[in-house]
Amino acid sequence: MTARAHASNHPRGLRAFAAGLALAAAVVTAALGGAAAPAHAAGSVDITVKDRPDLVGVADPNYLTEITATGTGFQSIPNGFGGIYVFFGWVDGGSWAPSQGGSTGTDYRYVYDDEANPVGYQLFVSFPGSSTEYAANGGEVNADGNWSATMRIPGSSFESYDRDGNVTTVDCLQVTCGIITIGAHGVVNPSNESFTPISFRDLYSDDAAAAAAAEAAAAAAPAATTPPAGEGGAEGVTTEEAAPGPVTTTIIAAPAAVDDSGDLVPILLGAVVGVGVLAVAAIGFLVWAVLSSRKRSAAAGTGAAGAGAASAGAAGGHA
Repeated sequence: MTARAHASNHPRGLRAFAAGLALAAAVVTAALGGAAAPAHAAGSVDITVKDRPDLVGVADPNYLTEITATGTGFQSIPNGFGGIYVFFGWVDGGSWAPSQGGSTGTDYRYVYDDEANPVGYQLFVSFPGSSTEYAANGGEVNADGNWSATMRIPGSSFESYDRDGNVTTVDCLQVTCGIITIGAHGVVNPSNESFTPISFRDLYSDDAAAAAAAEAAAAAAPAATTPPAGEGGAEGVTTEEAAPGPVTTTIIAAPAAVDDSGDLVPILLGAVVGVGVLAVAAIGFLVWAVLSSRKRSAAAGTGAAGAGAASAGAAGGHA
């Protein structure tokens, strides 16, 4: 009977070892599952001429047009780094976005602004509580993912720059231009990437006062002098020589090619730490189970040996 008890200790140890492995697997799976960010639909932008809600998605080809851009369904990250850049410009097809490998000067171009004397060609909409919230000229993204701000469109053509600093003129009467949104400060976020086309038609030809005001605003606007990182061209985009030199600006800095999970780094780091702690606990459980199994096996073997010796002594005494 002792021999059978000794043998049965091994299955119990194996069962404990298997249970420990299952626990460790469950812990790691749960931790990784908790770190995964939920899917988030991309946001969208509605465009109207400022103070003219009846004029939707249009701008004047010859005069500066002030528009109201209203975003809905964007991802808002409390205390997250950066936020959303809002540009007026051109994109090349459906794969222009930074999350798809797109870069400025090749896959999308936009109107630049001067940080020292901005006129509203670009917006920076900050995440609530962001460390760069002080620089936001477009407000912040609400908790529900909505935002609204006023920006300016200079007309149906604008100048951009390639990586070599060459001037490139984009003609929006030949190519499709519109409002571009991307993650700010080089943080690639596909949930906040969008393109909303704008069409051009005469808005001020019958309104001399409005035309004069638009012309005065355009004359007061500084010329774009900041080339981004990027290069390339397309039909309706022409290149000239002798571009002005670069001017450093944080507002219009082109997004760097970073991992599109940049926003999730703190979450994933926390998950890794959590997984490490839980894995150590699981390994400790496995070690305890194996050592306990061995102790029980040793104890059972010692008991069996003692019983055998006692039986042998008894048999000798009878003899």
